[in-house]
Amino acid sequence: MGMAAMSSDQEKKDELQELIRRGKAKGESIVARSGERAQFGQYIADLADASDQVLKNVDPSGFNWESYASDWQYLSEQQDKILGGMAASVQSMASANTASYSMADFATANNVLPFVPSRRQNETRESVQRLSNVLTRRTQKDAVLALLNQYGFAGVVANQQSPTDLFETAWAAFEKPVTASSSASTSLIPMRECVNVTIAALLRRRPKQERAKSEADKILSICDQLFAASISRSAMESLARRWPILNDELSSAKQKSYTREECERLLRKSTFFLGELLESLDRSKIK
Repeated sequence: MGMAAMSSDQEKKDELQELIRRGKAKGESIVARSGERAQFGQYIADLADASDQVLKNVDPSGFNWESYASDWQYLSEQQDKILGGMAASVQSMASANTASYSMADFATANNVLPFVPSRRQNETRESVQRLSNVLTRRTQKDAVLALLNQYGFAGVVANQQSPTDLFETAWAAFEKPVTASSSASTSLIPMRECVNVTIAALLRRRPKQERAKSEADKILSICDQLFAASISRSAMESLARRWPILNDELSSAKQKSYTREECERLLRKSTFFLGELLESLDRSKIK
């Protein structure tokens, strides 16, 4: 059974790497287009190449490959639409955040190196840093702040910090820590609150109020009522799948000691998630 499981893990990893390599080729083809589509294509080509260089040395039994493959499949479908002559839709651009969210897990040495043979450690460390550098380009804090302001989240609740304030606090606490030993909670807890307050505000602005008990249900309700018509069901379900996991990781900062690298990984993933959520909204549907 052990050999069968290993084979299955290897096959799942191979599937992901094939999707990533196709993503690189499609990205390079999209670069020939113009404007926003060309930038999208170049970023995906760079992300795919950097991701592949990390993954080639990783033990196949170390990760849940299906979730990563699902996110790259979604991206691949959006690339096909652009290559097929369709305009670069909101969904196509948002899909770059989906793939970036997934690959943030491989831009952290402590996450990756335990699953890499010793003879490949130095090479992989360099590849991880390269992937981290690519993701830094996509972590567009100013763009997310602009979206928060665009939807009126600079002051949505009385006697409570706004999402914009919480977002800025989270990144400032990480980038300019008060002390070298500052806890990750000073940045991760404000980021968790930023996303939660944003979600709560969007729930109040749905045209139809309906019960949403779980964190995943809240995201799906927002998607169903407030997202642009071009956003696919699979994209909505991906957001709903990811948020409860990310929320738990952010909440763990109260008890768990995160390294600076781990803290950056979670801040990045939160920024990608928040950007994708806001990019997908249809302003005309919001109360």
